[in-house]
Parts: sequence; C-alpha cells; structure tokens
Amino acid sequence: MDDALRVVVEMNEAVWDRLKNALEDLSEEEIHWRPLPQANSINVIIRHLRIEAQWHLDSLECGEPMPTIAVAASREAIAAVPADFEENLKILEELYIRFVEILRTATLATLQQRTVAAYGEAMGLPYRLSYHQATHLAMHCGQIRTIRNLYRKTRGEPARFFPDSPTYQK
Repeated sequence: MDDALRVVVEMNEAVWDRLKNALEDLSEEEIHWRPLPQANSINVIIRHLRIEAQWHLDSLECGEPMPTIAVAASREAIAAVPADFEENLKILEELYIRFVEILRTATLATLQQRTVAAYGEAMGLPYRLSYHQATHLAMHCGQIRTIRNLYRKTRGEPARFFPDSPTYQK
C-alpha cells in the first residue's frame, strides 16, 4: 500500500465498520420508519448510499466523472435502483469493499488523476475522491444512528447509541 494513502484507506475501513455496526439487529419496522413523513428512512438512506457508492467506484476505478458534481446524474439509472433494503445493503457492501481494495492498491498519483477526472472544476483536495466517500458514509452513519435512537425513544426504550464519554451528562 502506498504510505501516502494509508490514512485514507484506514479512514474508509473504519467508517465502513461503524456503518455496519449502526445497521446491526435492524427490525423490518425500523428499516422503513420515518421520524416525520417527509424524513428519510434507513431504507432510503441505504439506497442512496448504494447509488453513490457505485459512482465513487466508477470514478476511482475508471476515472468516470462524478454525477451531480461534474456531470448530470442519469435519472433513469437512479430510478432503476429499487427500494429493496437487503439487496441494496448487499450491493453497497460489495461496492464499498471493492472501492477500498482499489484504494489500497492505488498510488497517490493515480488517486490524484482520478480525483481530477471525477470532480473537474470542483476538485479541491488531491485525494478528495477517497475523502468524500468516507465523509459521505460517516454523515449518513450518524443519520442512521439518530433515526434508530429516535425510533427506540418513541417506544419508551433507551437509545441504542449513547456516547460513553464524561463530556455528556447522563
């Protein structure tokens, strides 16, 4: 592994492990529950992550421009992804594992080239492609944990995810 990429590989692996932990022991009702009618469900979030994981993989593997950032997203391709939680989670995991495998064998120069191809004018950091994937997943992991906590609290149960830190009052 290119030492220059070790941190971003480890960051992506750690975020993936946190997401898997956040999804453990989900009930069917939790998958589809929304705190408000207009809010996202966990099912909607996983579908979204699956779609974007494919885009990130295509950008890293082939230098494809990133939809919604560098090019318009195909509405037909998005509509073709069903709202099937189990299937989307399975494919998301396959895509993410493949993304990290490619990242692990990439060089910093290759990652920089693919980032330029993916983001064009919006490039920013030379390793943004790997950073964006990890931060995007981390943000939605927090959203899933919040939804799961709210779901439990509305049923009179304790929050599933509560930080064990002296900086939080109990």
